Amino acid sequence: MHLSPFHIDTSQVERLTSGQMETVRQRVAQNFGARAEYSPLVYVMLLCTLYIGLPEARVYIQNYWVLVSALFLVSFVRVSLARKLSTANEQSYKIYLQSYYLLTLSSSLLWGVITAQMIWMDKMEGLSYLLLVISTATTAGAQATLASYYKVVVQFIALKWLPIFIVFIALGLADVQYAFLFLAMALFLLVFVVFQSRRISVDFQTSVIQQVQLEGRTNELYQALQTIEQQQKEVRQHRDHLQDLVDEKTADLNKARIRAEEADTAKSEFLANMSHELRTPLHSILSFSQFGMERLGKVDNGKIRGYLEKIHYSGEIQLSLVNDLLDLARLESSTEMLVFKGYNLYQLIKNVVAEVSSLYEDKNIRVSVISAQEELDIFCDNTKIMQLVRNLLSNAIKFSPQGSEITIICEKNGEWIRMIMQDQGPGVPDEEKELIFDKFNQSSRTRTGAGGTGLGLAICSQIIQLHNGKIWVEDGPQQGAEFKVLLPVKASTV
Repeated sequence: MHLSPFHIDTSQVERLTSGQMETVRQRVAQNFGARAEYSPLVYVMLLCTLYIGLPEARVYIQNYWVLVSALFLVSFVRVSLARKLSTANEQSYKIYLQSYYLLTLSSSLLWGVITAQMIWMDKMEGLSYLLLVISTATTAGAQATLASYYKVVVQFIALKWLPIFIVFIALGLADVQYAFLFLAMALFLLVFVVFQSRRISVDFQTSVIQQVQLEGRTNELYQALQTIEQQQKEVRQHRDHLQDLVDEKTADLNKARIRAEEADTAKSEFLANMSHELRTPLHSILSFSQFGMERLGKVDNGKIRGYLEKIHYSGEIQLSLVNDLLDLARLESSTEMLVFKGYNLYQLIKNVVAEVSSLYEDKNIRVSVISAQEELDIFCDNTKIMQLVRNLLSNAIKFSPQGSEITIICEKNGEWIRMIMQDQGPGVPDEEKELIFDKFNQSSRTRTGAGGTGLGLAICSQIIQLHNGKIWVEDGPQQGAEFKVLLPVKASTV
């Protein structure tokens, strides 16, 4: 269902697919119908309030009862159409939308004429100031609701404010005190309100787009998890068919069974952890976007911006988790082509250390890079090698205590370059030194400490394999762990 004439601002997000754009259009259309449903009654309530609360306004309303009645009628018809907009199909939506446009412009003109008449009869007394504030506020609400429809917004503002500006000019020419001053103030307020309302609308559209993109990535992850489950099911079925061979290969099968159980346990822990990690920011995104939609036009811009900042922060967390999974999947399937060129490994390491400085400075950790020679030229994919160093260093920072030290040693030995990363954390038990490089695996000493999904070291292992290198872990000189990496100077893809 293609809904028009929407203008969707995509300047603050990455490119959308045609399907995602159509989903965004549908949600903006549904949101427009929901927000516009009872907003036309604002004019009715304002006139009733003025009639009841101000005797001078009561006189003006009685004198122009024909215009007031017309505004009442148009407002109630707009409410009826707005309720149909939120559930309409493509064909009926366009008809309702065009009718709603015409009625909106009509109500704008009626309000402008009524307000202008009141200001003219009031001669810039107390009621005129109140009407100016009310017109500015209702313009802000309409601008926020109609912001996706540029042409209608311009027509709405012109019809509503032109009679008011004409009256201000006429009063000024009639030497009414402060008329031109309030005309200038009205223009300033109108420009400010239009700008702020437009910015809020763009932020809302951006949050909707990011939510649609995040849902797409979540669906990809869900499909990947379903594939894993199906593969596990097939493995179990195959194992049942081989029951007759159990007696002959008891020892080997026992070892394989233990490893499978460990992998299954690690997978279950990973799925539980990932389910929580994915659900938490998604719940935050949905909650704060709902708050924003419900309170748009009712609270100040600071609160709306706070909601959008929380949505953006939660989206970044979830995107980081999904990117780790997608990176590992691409590395394992060899669908990502590596580009090998000559680089200085010492400089690549220094760049990564500077990049993550905020992480270790927050914990008062000192990071040292030691090398007997700074010219450590290596043939590699610099992006993947920097990702390797980044993962190892982030891992060391995560599990290192406050005020400790991390040392990175680089040295060249013939056709190999060795990198050693020493930390002062809890270390790795001997029986787990090989398992921690498997997917979904974490050391028992850190599993309940600083957290993590157990994918960082698995990604490191895949990168090393693609460079024909080696990676392993040993105990540190005094405490902690030493992660050692061996890379050939002239690496090539496997």
